[in-house]
Amino acid sequence: MAGLKLIRRRRREAEQAPMRLSAPVPGYLRVALGIAVALVFIAPVWWVVAASFKPQFAIFRDAAPVTAATFLPFDATLDNYREVFGRLGMGRALINSTIVAVSQVILTLVLCSTGAYAFSRLRFPGRRVLFIIILGTLLVPFESILIPMYLMASRLGLGDMLPAVFLPEIASAFGLFLLRQAFDDVPRELDDAALVDGASHFRVYFDVLLPNIKPALATLAVITFLWSWNGFLWPLVIIQRPELQLIQVALAQTVVPGELPNWGAILGGATIATVPVLILFLLLQRYIVQGFAESAMKG
Repeated sequence: MAGLKLIRRRRREAEQAPMRLSAPVPGYLRVALGIAVALVFIAPVWWVVAASFKPQFAIFRDAAPVTAATFLPFDATLDNYREVFGRLGMGRALINSTIVAVSQVILTLVLCSTGAYAFSRLRFPGRRVLFIIILGTLLVPFESILIPMYLMASRLGLGDMLPAVFLPEIASAFGLFLLRQAFDDVPRELDDAALVDGASHFRVYFDVLLPNIKPALATLAVITFLWSWNGFLWPLVIIQRPELQLIQVALAQTVVPGELPNWGAILGGATIATVPVLILFLLLQRYIVQGFAESAMKG
């Protein structure tokens, strides 16, 4: 009996013990796997950039079979970019998209941060119910409110104007939720100490809380910029004048029905449209990585 009890006890200990790998994964294998995964994501982007410097015939000639010429522009030319900024007028569309995206980011950060402060730090009747209703708007498909938004913008005199593109988007339920969670993670003792010293709610919001949620603000800024920069359906509907078109709509309108698209110019425009997003990410990379690291530690 004693031997049977010992066998059962050791079996339970073996089942409860954490699983261990028989041997650690070699460092060179991890590096090779990381490089392989990175190449899978980088290769399509690299091909787009390389093809944007090629003539039309070279793009199709080098597409298959896959060789070094597929990813290297041996027949490099700037004709595609001359057409992008010349005949196609992408320069103006790039400026329009920059104005819209920067305006939307700034106004979204201001509106969502102040709203998140109210929901996180102030106590008023119906606070939880109102917050749930706002989050419920995330479930509403954009296509279902497209026509009401167009009618409202037209009646307000905003039709065919750049503010009509970003003003309906600055009240972001996602941004409100993200910043409210960030405010909730800041200890309330900091608020109490500032209020005891005579600080107003605005001083607490601006001088105490905002400096402590920089990673969340940077994350929301990048996400909002991406949403605005890649917007297509709403700018296509609300903007009719060609000189006010945004970059994504202008790229789509370079294709003329019944004609062979100039893929070199299209890929050149796509490359140019990627640069501002890449610059923004590089500028805010430190805060974004910090935000992900803090979220991982909390999880």
